[in-house]
Parts: sequence; structure tokens; C-alpha cells
Amino acid sequence: MGKFILRSKAVFTGLEDFPRPAAIAVVDKKIQAVLPWDFQRDKDYADWPLYDHGEKMIMSSFLDAHTHLFSGAIDGSRYVCSDLGKGRSQAECVKIIKEFADAHPDYKRIRGSGWFITNWGDEPLPDKRLLDEAIPDRPVYLFCADCHSMWLNSRALEEAGIDPDRKMDNGVNVKFENGELSGLLLEPAACEPAQKKYMEFSEEEMLEIHRNFQDVLADYGIAAASEMFADDYTEETMKKYDILKKLDEEEGLKAQIFSYMKLFGYTEFSKYFKFQKHFDSPHFYIAGVKGFIDGVTETYTGLLLEPYTDKPETCGEGLPLWPERKMKKEIIAANKAGIQVRLHCIADGSVRMALDLFEKSAEVNGEHGLRNTIEHIENIHPDTLDRFAELDVIPSVQPYHVTLAANGKVNQIGEKRARLQWPFRTLLEHEGALALGTDYPVVTIDPFTTIYAAVTRRDDDGKLTSTNPWEKISMADTLKAYTSGAARVYHVEDSMGTLEPGKMADIIVLSGDLFEVDKEEIRGMKVEANYFEGEKIR
Repeated sequence: MGKFILRSKAVFTGLEDFPRPAAIAVVDKKIQAVLPWDFQRDKDYADWPLYDHGEKMIMSSFLDAHTHLFSGAIDGSRYVCSDLGKGRSQAECVKIIKEFADAHPDYKRIRGSGWFITNWGDEPLPDKRLLDEAIPDRPVYLFCADCHSMWLNSRALEEAGIDPDRKMDNGVNVKFENGELSGLLLEPAACEPAQKKYMEFSEEEMLEIHRNFQDVLADYGIAAASEMFADDYTEETMKKYDILKKLDEEEGLKAQIFSYMKLFGYTEFSKYFKFQKHFDSPHFYIAGVKGFIDGVTETYTGLLLEPYTDKPETCGEGLPLWPERKMKKEIIAANKAGIQVRLHCIADGSVRMALDLFEKSAEVNGEHGLRNTIEHIENIHPDTLDRFAELDVIPSVQPYHVTLAANGKVNQIGEKRARLQWPFRTLLEHEGALALGTDYPVVTIDPFTTIYAAVTRRDDDGKLTSTNPWEKISMADTLKAYTSGAARVYHVEDSMGTLEPGKMADIIVLSGDLFEVDKEEIRGMKVEANYFEGEKIR
């Protein structure tokens, strides 16, 4: 650390809409000044090291507003086959995981992620039979790309103790007609026993996994991420989180990590505050609570206001995932206790319900300034749009999801409703701000892939992936949502998210200027230098 100056002809401070020539003076962990590019190296700066990056863009580090850090770190490790998204059928996915299992005969469990039913055309949902044929001797746990479903073989069903008649708050253990478990689990409550096995590693292995993932965050220039799984207040969660606390206190994390714990089922939050006090390490915090109102439209567990176009007998199966009367009490209680609430809402019905619940909380608690958020918002009703600004609720969105769904929503919700699918520009026009993230490991954590999707609405092959391409947003709005917008969600806008005096020196240097390169070159951009709290970590 110490003192130094970074300079470029393209500095994006996040306070304007375009980069400009400037120099950033850093002292220890903070930005001391934003100087003219041609500042005078007089007595004040004569002995300061100067690093001139020509026309390569300098900006505030990325802040990913929505990640699942623990499962993401595992999915990015050597212990998981993350290639299942390449499979275009159940059989192809089984072939991929069989090759992985054969290559790792020492793994007592076989883990995989990324299979996605939208990639399989008209093929039905998977079951255990092909997995049992391919890998009969070891438990196999395969996470769907949307993280709302798991696909298991018989050995995994047995090891995880999946009870076909288990009573759950939400979710489905899918069965064959004869009542036998099929191997498919839908929604978090059903997946919970299997997820515990998926996440089960030794302390030494977990330290390795998180240490390596911190390097991934550093490589991508990400200075903040989150744990959005809504873990319960258990000894198991305490043990899991202690690994990250230990790593932070002994070696230092390379990004701020904000964890959001379980909301539903609680109106008294002493356990929350116990966790918050315990995990107040330099870069790992308990930041709020999270709940799931609905699931995903791909399995008809997204809550619509009107029936599915391709399944008119339902507006969503088994929804909401938690009784609305209970949600109201719990959200009011959390906000009253000074706790921020973030709600998973995929479809227009869940978005409206969330805003209704936040409105009730505001009526009871008054102006609390907690910045409750609604996550995902994959489609919305026009009558709902103005309520975000009215209630000071932040829309938190993930642009690369548009490409993941590959226009599947048109078939499910019809062309009229699809006009407001992933409505980034419309939300921005009504709310005035967005928070932007990835939802990793649902999709890649690579920020340049996300940026490309936001500004083009195109997939990895350059093809439009929605019927409403006008919902793309500008580069400036995208970068602001990826920095200061996310900072507002995390309540760190006083210290992160823009380049200005007094803020932490979380600064990245890119391989080019995002405002000048051809849009098709965005995905090839790299972070050439990364300063976290004034220290160069890449």
C-alpha cells in the first residue's frame, strides 16, 4: 500500500455517463483525490509513483449484487462437474457426468451443476433411471442451473435420506406413478437434505475451495459478492460460515462478502443478531434476510397473476412458497428490528405480492431506510412499475438470465406479457436505479458476459434472446448498476461504488475502454490490474 497515482485517458468515476482523462491519487486504503490527467507533479505529488495506463479504462471495482457464494465456490472447484449446461438432453447430461465420475474414481460423491430443462427442447423432466445405469455405485447429486431443482440417483436418494412422504413448507419430491421417488427434487425445501450432502466437505477442502474462489473474484475485479441462499440459524450454518471468517482473519479475503439469512419462519430475530455479532470480521458480514415467494417459470413454480399460456390450469403450482399472512408478519418484524429484506420474485404475481408486503411494512414501521429489494423480476405487470420508487424498493436484476432462458418465456406467458420480460430499461426509467448481479452459479460470474447481455440482449452467439430488445440498457447505466447500484443494496455507498475522494481504493484497470470497443469485443475484455482497499491483488 502507501501512496500512488493511477492515470488514464479513460477514467469512469461512476459520477458521469462517460469516461474522461483523469488521475486517481491513492493513500493507503482510500482515494485521496481525483486529479486532472495533466496534474502538476509539484511538491504534493513529486515523489508519488505514477502508473499511466494510456487509454485503458479505469473504473470502480465490480460489486455483484446477487451471488450464492458458498455453492458457487464449490461449483467452481475441482470437485464439481460444471459442464452439464452443454448437455442438450437428459442422455447427454448423463454421458457428461459419467465421464467426470470415471475421471475421479476417488470421489465418494459425484457432484454436477448446470443442467437446464430449457436446453432440452420438448424432453420431459429427468429422473434417476439413466443415472442409476451410468453410476450405480456412488451417490450422484446434480444441481439445475436455476438452483431450484436437484436430480439424484438412487444412491444419493438413500444417502440423503429423502423421505417420499416428508412434510415440507414448500417444494416437491417428484414420484413415479407407483409412488416411488423419481430422483427429481423441486424447490429449496425439497432439495435441502440433498444440498447438505452436496455441500459436505472437510475443513481443509473448504478452505482450499474458498481460497481458490477468492482468486476468481480477484481475477474478475469483483470487490463485493453475497451469499443469498437464506441459510437457517443452525450450528451447521455457523460451522460453514466459520470457514470464511477464519480465512478472512488469518489470510484476508479479496472482496467484501455480505450474507443474507433465513426470513421465513421468524418474527423474533435474536438468532440473527447472534450470527451478526459473531461474523463481524473485516470482510464478511451478516447483512440481512431473504425469502422466496415463488420458484421459476420453467417448472411452473413462478407465481403469475394470470394462468400460464401453455398450462392454463395454473398460475403457478404450490404457490406462494410460504403463506402470505406469515410473510407479512415476518417482513414487518424484520424491518422493525432494523433488518433489510430481500425477496426472490420471478413472475408478475410474486413481484406484486412482494411490493404489497413491503407497503404493509412501511405503513407499520414508517420510513426505515433499509432498502428492501426484489430479486430477479423476470416479468412484471405495467401497473406495478411505479411502486418501486414510491416504496424505495430496489430492483435487483441479472442480465445474463435473458440468454439462459432462450426465449422460453414467450411460450409460457404469451407475447403480451413477454413484452415486459426482464424489463431492465423500463425498471430503470420508473425506479431511477438498478442493482445488477449474476446469480452465480446459476450463470457465470464473469462481469463482461453480464455487461454484454445487458447492453445487447444477445446470447453468446450474438443472437437476440428476447422479444423485447428495446429493454437493453446503456453502458453507463450498466456499469453504474454494477457498482454504485449494488453498493446501495449492500448499504456501502459511502465507501464503495464510485471513484471519489474518501472512498475505498477498490479500483480496476481494464484491457480496453468499454465505451469504445465494438460490442462483440466486450466479452473478451479482461481486468489487467485490480486494487482492493489500495493493495494491488492482480
